[in-house]
Amino acid sequence: MGGLVKLSYPEGATPIDDLSDLKPAWVKIQEDLNNVEAENIAAASSKYLLKSVSHPPKWFNIPFLQKIHYDMFHDVWQWAGQFRKTQTCPGIKPHQIYLALVDLCDDVHYWCQERCDLTIIEQAARIHHRLVFIHPYPNSNGRFSRLVSDRYLKACKTPFPNWPVDLNKDGQSRTKYITALKKADVGDYEPLIFFMTEHSTNSRRITQILSKKLEENRRTEAQPKP
Repeated sequence: MGGLVKLSYPEGATPIDDLSDLKPAWVKIQEDLNNVEAENIAAASSKYLLKSVSHPPKWFNIPFLQKIHYDMFHDVWQWAGQFRKTQTCPGIKPHQIYLALVDLCDDVHYWCQERCDLTIIEQAARIHHRLVFIHPYPNSNGRFSRLVSDRYLKACKTPFPNWPVDLNKDGQSRTKYITALKKADVGDYEPLIFFMTEHSTNSRRITQILSKKLEENRRTEAQPKP
């Protein structure tokens, strides 16, 4: 099958080297794959975002995260919900995936149960970036990470982004998004936070809150330490 399927990849996307796990035999070109994945993702999004969402510590764990990815892609890929076994770029080493996800889950539980100086939007941005950085699955980590961070925001009763529809294609939106993720790689989350908020239904109000919060953080960091 692999020699008959013609796929193209936008900047920063992880190429799919092995197409033997592609379930629909009729998929031959990128548009076919985009359509069948979009249908599967739409069903999963309805399941995880349309209904009320419980407090994150009740569901933010590794088995549930795997179930989300499975539900997003089980009609398309045999490996849906299964951690990758080969190295990707981006992505940490395969044997580090499980423990990295454990650390992320622990952080999320701490944010929800202890006093946290991060705003909800900042927490969601960090969740989104860390899932992309870990890159748990052979492919589709960006879309998975966006759905998880959206679910987290909904659980915290905060509007989640209306992500650009062309985010998986080369263009201005994707360039800005990839740049924001690369900034987050070195600890600068502001571009990703503002990318998320500018696509929110309450973007102006949230941006104002974040601007004030980030400025307070800068002043605090600039103060001499005792």
